[in-house]
Amino acid sequence: MKPAHAIAADEARPHGQNGFSLIEIMVSAVVTLVLATSAFYFLSAQNGMGTQGTDTMKGVNLGKLKLDSLKVAAYDSLTSGSDTVSERYIRAWHVTQMQDSAGIPNGRKKIDLTVHWPLTADHSVALATLKSDDHYKEETP
Repeated sequence: MKPAHAIAADEARPHGQNGFSLIEIMVSAVVTLVLATSAFYFLSAQNGMGTQGTDTMKGVNLGKLKLDSLKVAAYDSLTSGSDTVSERYIRAWHVTQMQDSAGIPNGRKKIDLTVHWPLTADHSVALATLKSDDHYKEETP
């Protein structure tokens, strides 16, 4: 024999309503699927942004390393060029002799450097600096 509270619960519930209906289960499955898809999309986007940030930081660091090596090189040996690092990052630098308003070289060279990495996406970073000729002295009248 059933306890009194179990009998009262059975009598309060209409006949055939023991559990969840198929429609309730389908609605909860769709809601769960939408939430899981949104979470997956969000996590994938976060991973992509992290990779892009890492690539940018590596590109900036590789550019800075090359710029530093060009700044300590002898002034007369500075020429334009390019190289590839880790078969992924392409560094190209252009050296320009600067001139005064009369078109006479003024003892400075401008170095423009670009680091480009086309494998993950078409990204690049550009850096620039000036290099002075230590032996160049401006004549004063």
